[in-house]
Amino acid sequence: MNNSVAFPGSRIGLHVTDGATVAGLRLVAGGGGLVVGRNRQQEPVGLRVFRAEPTRLMVTGGVRAAELIAFRALALGARLFIQTAREQEWDAFLRRCVIGREIASFLPPGVAPPLPATPTEPQLVVIDTGPVTGPDTNLSAPWRATLVVRDDLAGWDVEVLVRSDIVVLQRLTETEAATAANALGLVSVQSWFTQLHPEMVGLITKGKVQWVMLSMTGTERQLIGPVARGG
Repeated sequence: MNNSVAFPGSRIGLHVTDGATVAGLRLVAGGGGLVVGRNRQQEPVGLRVFRAEPTRLMVTGGVRAAELIAFRALALGARLFIQTAREQEWDAFLRRCVIGREIASFLPPGVAPPLPATPTEPQLVVIDTGPVTGPDTNLSAPWRATLVVRDDLAGWDVEVLVRSDIVVLQRLTETEAATAANALGLVSVQSWFTQLHPEMVGLITKGKVQWVMLSMTGTERQLIGPVARGG
């Protein structure tokens, strides 16, 4: 059985305009990399997820937030590999987004992608298998990012939390906030993690935290649905 899904035909045509109209266009760049959302100043917040060294990410809050990150990574030309205990959920996401198996596929836990990642074809490996006690060095490779997904944050997640290059936290409970703040040295902002807007995340890189609205597009909302924790 062929599991690939064909993309719909493009309706983009050729459009011609005058020089004055072109001169009035204002292009806004996101600073390169994967755009997580917008900060308080409404500026795009981008991350260099795909680099000439392995990148480790962790998202705590839910599968929808992880799907949003994966969707945006695909827009950068990445191939997606998914290790999950809830394949039905991820398969439904891929079908809604019309993403074929030549671009996104499932792997058993702990199994590395069959092909190496490259600068022109980077890879995102989603690890959505429940509690993870430590990083899987078998998956580490240049131009490959691994994304550990946790619905809840517990004590056994601390090792992965502190070893991650990028941490994305949706609104936490008081207990979770204490765990994250102590592990990441962010006790001064611990209470903020419990007060985040449902579509805001705490984005931690290099020991610093940014408060970022995910700023979903209409297409993303239609395909993914609400990303609020428990939504």
